[in-house]
Amino acid sequence: MDKNIGKVLKNISKFKIGVFVDNSNLYHAQKDAGWWIDWKKLKTFLQKRLNISFYNFYIALPDRSDADYKSTKAFVSQLKKFSVIKTKPMKYIKTQAGVLRKGDMDVEIVLDIVRNIKKLDVIMVVTGDSDYLELKNWVLKDQKKKIIFVALENNIAWELRQCWHIYLNRIREEVEFKKKPRV
Repeated sequence: MDKNIGKVLKNISKFKIGVFVDNSNLYHAQKDAGWWIDWKKLKTFLQKRLNISFYNFYIALPDRSDADYKSTKAFVSQLKKFSVIKTKPMKYIKTQAGVLRKGDMDVEIVLDIVRNIKKLDVIMVVTGDSDYLELKNWVLKDQKKKIIFVALENNIAWELRQCWHIYLNRIREEVEFKKKPRV
C-alpha cells in the first residue's frame, strides 16, 4: 500500500465513517482504466483499517427493456449481500445521436450525507466528480467534519485533490475484481 494512503487512513482510523459509493461516476472510470473494482474487497479493505458505520452504494437501474437490465439486476443482488443499495430508475434522453442514458445519483448521495452528518465524523465519497465540490466545502467549513474522496487517479477532479483523497489504482492489488463484472 502507498505510504501516503497509509497516513490518511491512520489519521481517520478512530473516527466514525460513512461511505457513499457513486457507481455512475466510477463505472465509466473503471471502464476507461481497463480494470474493475471488487466492491466487497474495497469494503473489507476499509473495514480492516477504519471504523465504518455504513457502506452505501448508489446505482441507477436500467429499464426492463434495456439490454443491461439483467446484468445490472444480478450485479445489484451481489452488492446487497454486503452493502446498503440506493437506487433510482435510469433516465433515457433522446438526442440527435440516439438515446443517452443518465444515471446520476449526486443529489441522492448529498441528501444522505446531509441526513447523516451528525452521526459521523468523516464522510468518505467514492467518486472523482467535481459536482461534489460544494459538498466538500459544506462538510469542512460549515459542519467542521472531515471528508475524503476515493477515486481512480485519472478520474478525480483537481478540486477534489485539494483535500484528503485515496487513489484506487494505488491499492489495486487489494481491491481489483479478478473477473469482469456483469455490468
